[in-house]
Order: sequence, then C-alpha cells, then structure tokens
Amino acid sequence: MDLLTQTWLNLKANKMRSFLTMFGIAWGLVCLILMTAMGEGMWVSQKQKARSLGQNIMIVWGGMTSKGIEGVRAGKIIRLTLDDYFKVRQQATYLQRSSPEIQRYLPARSNVNNGTFGTHGVFPDYMQMRTIEVKPGGRQINEGDNANALRVCILGDEVKDQLFNKANAVGQTIMIGEFPYLVVGELAHKDQNSNYSGPDKKMIFVPFYTIARDFPLPNAAEGKRQLSNLILQPRSEEIGEAAELQVRQVLAKAKGFDPLDEDALPIWNTITEAKLIYQLFASLKVFLGAMAVVTLILGGVGVMNIMLLSVGERTHEIGVCKAVGATTRRILMQFFAESMTLTFMAGLAGIFIGWGLCWLINQLPKIDFFAGMIVTPALGWIAFGFLTLVGVLSSIYPAFIASVVDPIEALRYE
Repeated sequence: MDLLTQTWLNLKANKMRSFLTMFGIAWGLVCLILMTAMGEGMWVSQKQKARSLGQNIMIVWGGMTSKGIEGVRAGKIIRLTLDDYFKVRQQATYLQRSSPEIQRYLPARSNVNNGTFGTHGVFPDYMQMRTIEVKPGGRQINEGDNANALRVCILGDEVKDQLFNKANAVGQTIMIGEFPYLVVGELAHKDQNSNYSGPDKKMIFVPFYTIARDFPLPNAAEGKRQLSNLILQPRSEEIGEAAELQVRQVLAKAKGFDPLDEDALPIWNTITEAKLIYQLFASLKVFLGAMAVVTLILGGVGVMNIMLLSVGERTHEIGVCKAVGATTRRILMQFFAESMTLTFMAGLAGIFIGWGLCWLINQLPKIDFFAGMIVTPALGWIAFGFLTLVGVLSSIYPAFIASVVDPIEALRYE
C-alpha cells in the first residue's frame, strides 16, 4: 500500500506530464480498435453482399473462340443449349448444384398496373444457389412446378410494388405476355452491389420449362433448347478452380474448342473473386497490425523517456531515500511501479474509449455496404497484453538507473 500510495503521489505531482504520456499510449490503442473495427465491418458487409449474388457460384456464358483447334479457325460462335447443361450435370463431378437459365425481357400486367421486367426461367436449385428467399406466406419454385411447366412465378420486391402497390401479391394472377401466371411468392428484399443481369428486386422468376415453352429464346437453329447461361455451384470453395476447369473441359469436348480458351466460354467464378477480396482484407489487417505495433512501441519509448527524465529530476530525492534506509530494491520497484501504472491506466482507457466510440458510431444511421463497427474484443486484449510487455521492457532501464544512483553523489546533486 505504501508503494502504491507513493506511486500515485508522484504521478499526481506531474499531472500534465503523466497525462500526455498516457494520452499517447491510449490514442494508439483507440486508433487500433477503430481501424480494425472499421475493416471488420467492411469485410462482413462484403461477405453479405457477395452472398446476395450467390453462394460460391459460377456463371457460364457462351462466347466466341479466340484460338483455332483441329482445323477449325478462331471466331466460332459458342451457344449453350439444354443438352450442354445435362452433359455438365452428368460429367462435372465437382459440382453439387446446377441450373440452366433463360432470360427474357417481357411485359407483365396486373389489375393495378403493368410494366416490362427481366423474366428468368430456372430450375429449383437456382433459388438456393442464388439465395432467392421469399417472404413468409409464399413459397419457392419446386420440382413439380418445373417438371409440369406450370405457370407460376415469384416477383422481385420492386416488381411487386409496381404491379400491386402495397397489396399482397401471393395468390394473385398476372399476365406475362398473353399467358396467365399465378404468383406463389414475393422476393424478400436484398441489397446487391453486384449482379450479372440486373438486381433481383427487378426480376420475375418462373420455372425453366415454362419459359422454354412460352417464351423460348429467338434462335432458328437451336429452337427451344438454347440457353442464356448456366449457374453452377462447386461442392466446396477448395475445389472452385478445379470445378471451373472441369466444366471447361466437358463443354470444350462437346462444342469443339480449346478448354483453355477463356473467350470461348466466359465464366464468372465468384469463389476466385472472393479469394482475391479475402487476400485484400487480410493484407489490410496485416498493415493495421504493423501500424499498431509501431504505435505501441512508440508509446513504450515515450514511457521510457518520461521515466528517464523523472530519474534525472528526482536524483536528490533518490539520495535522500537511500540515506534514510531505502534499499536498491525499493527504489527499483518505485520507478517500475510508476511506469507500469502509466501503461496500465493508459491501456485500459484506450480500450474502453475505443469500444465506446465504436458503440456510438453504431448508433448512427446505417450506411449501405458497411456493416457497422464490429469490435473484436480478443484483439483489444491482445493489444493490451502487448502494451503491458512494452511497458515492462521500457520501465526496466529507467528503474535500474534510479536504483544504482550513488546516495552521496545524489545528495550533492542540484
């Protein structure tokens, strides 16, 4: 208790110096917490937005060859058909789900309003791959709808608002072209920062075989079997690139082009994109961590400088203490306790101020594409532990210098 009391009195006697030393350390921790919380909020938001496009999916389109093969010159048009889809489903063993897709831009009307919307014919697996979620009271497109080519549909939320205003659309009938379609679901709202054919909220989804019958793609050669694209999902993220290569090989054999010709078969592999984004944010975390380490080390250097200055100013005091019986250990502990108290108080203040600022920021209106300040408590305590280590190391030398002061020379010091 005597040691703690003396420590408090010594720090209190130099209020401004103690405050500025603590401020430098606390500010480093506050910056660390704010930067990492912001980075985590951006990363979580990015993952959520990526999920709105689809869960580890590949979108495959037909293209034009840029390489010749077996006497066939470059420039061959590659069109995807339903037969190609079945070959991929049977032979591409790295896939767990797949769906063909037909996209048309069609007029639709209800008893309230009308408009022209992107209309997509898909298999039921598409709804799960693309995270197409419906509001309570509705249902998804199922295998029976597709196999029997039933005229049912799911409306994006903007389509529903335009055709039905605020009224419930489930159970109502709309006309798509000249055909009546029963609305079986309303799409739950989702924010998207990427898409390949427009945001889902502006779409109408119908069974694939229904749109293939009612509104086939206009192509004389392929007729109703032509596709707009394929949606594929590998069994896991780890085999995402291998699955893409396997799909290229299957279709290259079927269509007669070089499997390495990316122009012949453009593929948007969201797994590859997600890995690049993860590496970007991982690099950002390393950068922030390095900045935090440098900041905390500088804080430790500041503590050391302050304590060395304090030793110089209190040389006479140290001599008096030793003259009346203070041991070298007691002097050592006195200065060590002062530097550690500065470090601990500044560290705790920095952590709680940082967490408090994150909480206050999260009370503000939400910003799109930012999930808020996501605090990682473990990181704060790790930083505090590192700061403690820095405080210990930075206090050893000043405490040692104070403890070995010669009492006679110290008493003569002015």
